[in-house]
Amino acid sequence: MLGLDFDRNNLREGGAFMYNSILQFIQDDIKEIEKNVREILDGNKDAADLSNDIHERVLMLGSRIVGEIYEQIDEEIFKSLVRKEKYYVEQKDMPRSLVDVMGTVSFKRRGYVPKNGGEYIYLLDMLMGFDDNQKVTMAAAAKILEEAVESSYSKAGKKVNLTDTVSKETVKDIVHGLVVDFPQKALKEKKKLKTLHIVADEDHVAAQFWNKKGDIKVSNAGYKINTIIDKIIVLFEDIVDEAPEGSTHHRYRLTGKHTFCGVYNGSEDNYKLWQEVQDYISANYDLDVLERVYITGDGAPWIKTGAEVLLNGRFVHDKFHIMKYLNQSVTHLENADEMKECMWECINGADKKGLRQAFRSILEVTDENDNKYTEVESSYKYFMNNWRGIEIRSSESGGVWKCCAEGQVSHVLSDRLSSRPMGWSIRGCDNISKLRAFTRNDGKIIDLLRYQKKYQGLKEKRNEQDALIKDIKKRQYGWNYAEKLSAHVEGLENTSMKWLKEFIAQRFS
Repeated sequence: MLGLDFDRNNLREGGAFMYNSILQFIQDDIKEIEKNVREILDGNKDAADLSNDIHERVLMLGSRIVGEIYEQIDEEIFKSLVRKEKYYVEQKDMPRSLVDVMGTVSFKRRGYVPKNGGEYIYLLDMLMGFDDNQKVTMAAAAKILEEAVESSYSKAGKKVNLTDTVSKETVKDIVHGLVVDFPQKALKEKKKLKTLHIVADEDHVAAQFWNKKGDIKVSNAGYKINTIIDKIIVLFEDIVDEAPEGSTHHRYRLTGKHTFCGVYNGSEDNYKLWQEVQDYISANYDLDVLERVYITGDGAPWIKTGAEVLLNGRFVHDKFHIMKYLNQSVTHLENADEMKECMWECINGADKKGLRQAFRSILEVTDENDNKYTEVESSYKYFMNNWRGIEIRSSESGGVWKCCAEGQVSHVLSDRLSSRPMGWSIRGCDNISKLRAFTRNDGKIIDLLRYQKKYQGLKEKRNEQDALIKDIKKRQYGWNYAEKLSAHVEGLENTSMKWLKEFIAQRFS
């Protein structure tokens, strides 16, 4: 907030700063509140009605005060000598409204034209950081995003404040206009750990369209080709079991957890994603001490890229996908359990020769014309292509951890993006998934919005007007809100509600 300096003699005619809003509250709202109190005592209303009524009235008071503050700032801009040197007044009393967390803030301001030529400008909007097409304040946008991240665009539009709603389209514009990029602060005292762990996986999200509505193609089998691959990486330090001692049910928690999400397509994007992980590791952990970063996943190329990008990174095959391919290889066998146990022992012991022999035995009793034969062959190739990750899992204890990426996918991504029938644009899917990761890393959306505002051109605009801002700041010290209000608002001291004392005395006499 600007520290705007106003002179005592520059009060608007008719009252002090915030005078109109508070006077209206005293004259109108307090009378209505007193009526509500009478109705409570008469038994026609209850305490909940009183609380809700006062809540709404106080929020409306706040909205009016904010509007008056904006108009007072505009007035001081008009009186500024710097403004007079550089800008002509083109129009006055130009209305604007912004949806805020308290309610709709309405105010009027002047439009200016630079004397040396240039575009028409509202100096108040420029100083306050309001964009031309902005419909909601930053505080309201933060509240909208907090809800949109967890539920839906529709619900987010209804959560902005008690009295207003914004459309799903407005919520979408806020989500799509966001750049989810927040600077990584390095710890002064970096953690000294020898081992870190990562689980990586992806969620399959339905695309509503690619570039424009109606451009989704259909396969020969009649299925839409509309899958967005949304990736998740969860880095953690350790796993602790928080279940009570002696309990037969485990309750695992990841310590030092940090999540990365987003739609990253192609080798360059995949490299960028893993570089973000490396930047985080570099900022938080002593690289001279760190010996291994185990990356557990299903062996997808983008996951293996992590072992190439991360310092001391090492890919480890995860148990979930091992069991998935083992199960699909033996389900048609009469001795399925026995064969699966044999193959699992080969994998646990990194016995590549034994696993090959097991697959040969399965293929010998599988009809070559059956789809199952193709499934078994596919499973065999899968294990052979990822054998190095299986060896590391067997030989290095750091790779054998009781953590599954599927649970992280479900909790962070699927719960919002793919568990219910809905379609997404790539931009919306990318930003919502990144925001879910950001908030689960204890990030505050209002801080993200402030950072974006600061580094998306506002700073440059404000620097162009340094002289004007400096002149306006000098004028704020004379506002003295409380002193002026007590001097200008008649009846401010007469709020003892004498009628209530008389009412109670009559009731209990």
